[in-house]
Amino acid sequence: MSWTPRLIIILSVIMTVACASSATSTRSTLERSSGLNSTSPVRAAEINTRLGIGYLERGQYEVALEKLQIAVLEDPGHVPAHFALALLFERLGDDGNAERHYRAADRLAPDDGGVQNAYGVYLCRQRDFVEADRHFRRAMQDPFYATPEVALTNAGSCARRAGRQQQATDYLREALNIDGNNPDALYNLAEIYYLQGDSFRARAFLQRLEAQGTAEAATFLLGFRIESDLGNQDEAERYAVLLERDFPTSPETEQVRRLIRNDS
Repeated sequence: MSWTPRLIIILSVIMTVACASSATSTRSTLERSSGLNSTSPVRAAEINTRLGIGYLERGQYEVALEKLQIAVLEDPGHVPAHFALALLFERLGDDGNAERHYRAADRLAPDDGGVQNAYGVYLCRQRDFVEADRHFRRAMQDPFYATPEVALTNAGSCARRAGRQQQATDYLREALNIDGNNPDALYNLAEIYYLQGDSFRARAFLQRLEAQGTAEAATFLLGFRIESDLGNQDEAERYAVLLERDFPTSPETEQVRRLIRNDS
């Protein structure tokens, strides 16, 4: 299962911090307004940021970079612009500039849950697990953060990557206490319990996930493994059929084919 989609994170950050960034425009920015209303640079930054994100979503990276850099020039304190630039540079493989803009967003909005959650995701991708966990925890401390279950799920996924399975389980269960249908939390817990040899419990979480209509190759592969481990060959075969039907060219389907060949 994948991390929370990054563009969605950026758009949520725009909604939560745009007003705050408007209040932190620097003196040099105001001086550049040259007789215009003092909020003009801030408004220009917002417009260019939204345009930049639109180009980013369409894969037009050069134009997106131009718009977002203009936004930062207009308002150096505009958090969404720094955030979008961080994602853009990450996509371009420029970790140095990505880190620079993530740090800027962190510095400008140290208590914003959306900023801290997404910076934690980036740090986890860089395998800086300790720092990532610190930022996830800061996200959870924001009383106005609308989706703390997202930070908890990301923290759980990151803890898994770091090899801290009990901490991962605790985070993911807490996420489910907030949103019992969180698909990433359900999948991760199902996989954790399967790998721990508790296939009955793993099946329970996977069934909760499937009840939502989730149909992904990774889900079917895990279902195949769980049912095979429990000796339920009919159900295991059902998952194999679903993989062949819905994801015939996926790595998961090829993996099931190999498992079946090895057992025959």
